[in-house]
Amino acid sequence: MNSQASFSLRGRNPDVLTCIANLSNDEVFTPPEFANKMLDSLTEAWAANNDGASIWTGQFGEVP
Repeated sequence: MNSQASFSLRGRNPDVLTCIANLSNDEVFTPPEFANKMLDSLTEAWAANNDGASIWTGQFGEVP
């Protein structure tokens, strides 16, 4: 029984480990609007699960 996927790329079947090894560590641009929405939703979710506390303040209320 052959359990290999029938996937090929330009006539060759790429090896998963080779694909992972070829990934670069370059930064990926994230639009500021998206980053701000993520931070806002993080703040709201944290407050909802922590009696309205701010995630951006330290244990005693100071900003770290």
